Amino acid sequence: MENSKGEIRKGAEDVFGKVLNRDLFLFLLDLEVKRARRYQNFLCLMLLKIKQRSKNEDGLDFHTCYETLSDLLSVEIRESDILGSLDGNGLVILLPYADVKAGNHAKLRFEETLKYYNFKSRGFDVMIDQICFPINGTSTIDLIRKALETET
Repeated sequence: MENSKGEIRKGAEDVFGKVLNRDLFLFLLDLEVKRARRYQNFLCLMLLKIKQRSKNEDGLDFHTCYETLSDLLSVEIRESDILGSLDGNGLVILLPYADVKAGNHAKLRFEETLKYYNFKSRGFDVMIDQICFPINGTSTIDLIRKALETET
């Protein structure tokens, strides 16, 4: 068996695409929260919400924006990070073992990447919020509740 870590990740991408669906993402989030609680680690969630400002001339629609954002992020995240979706309006990245400082660093890195693509000129805003365990919640339910509050 060759590089099993790469093989597993490749298999998951083949089945689910680059972005894990809500159910699979929540399952993995719950496992990571339990692991973080047991071993007293940190984890962060980066919430990326896509908002269409106006119709644009170059034909970029919401689905294309979503796909482009997922492609950009899949290049930027670590192998241990998990890219998923909680709803149809954005993406979420689970950063295991990341405290607030590491989360802020990742957020700045993602913002830099988004500047190069310039979603604003294409009629979209991409907002990034950060939620951390255990600061913003000590259970999966707490973190999801906080994530849903930031979306409104």
